[in-house]
Amino acid sequence: MEYKYLKIFKVSMFGIGIGVLIFISSFFVSAANGGYFYTATGVGVVIASIITLLFGMCLSLMDEVTEAEIRNKETKLYFVPKRTFH
Repeated sequence: MEYKYLKIFKVSMFGIGIGVLIFISSFFVSAANGGYFYTATGVGVVIASIITLLFGMCLSLMDEVTEAEIRNKETKLYFVPKRTFH
């Protein structure tokens, strides 16, 4: 995995962790003031981080496919030859 994809993964996991911490701590805070603002904030951060992770994975997949197509066009290979072992 390249560095930029690992960076997207780390940032998304950090966001998911923060969202879970906000969500868990909201049970104590919401009991004190009676609102559910922190619960919604925690869930929103988790959902936004998951969407960011999925979007980053889609971008990395598109990048890999594009680079493979460019490599195949340069070598004039439109398929990967099957290796046979004797």
